[in-house]
Amino acid sequence: MIEICVGTSCHLLGSQDLFHVVEALPIHRQAKIDLRGVACLQCCRKGPSVRIDGLVLTEMTPDRLLGVINDNLVLR
Repeated sequence: MIEICVGTSCHLLGSQDLFHVVEALPIHRQAKIDLRGVACLQCCRKGPSVRIDGLVLTEMTPDRLLGVINDNLVLR
């Protein structure tokens, strides 16, 4: 599961770009991802923040998120 913070700070720091990256993946790859927005991950100064399978990752960029997704989808 990928949870992207949509709180004010993360939103202003670009969390919407993280959603766009996932939504731009091919449908067969999207089908392997449970994507959700969450109100706050308590890392406002280090946003945008993402929680993937319980692990919070901060200062996320679209490229970094793609790398994490690609690494994890290969393992599944």
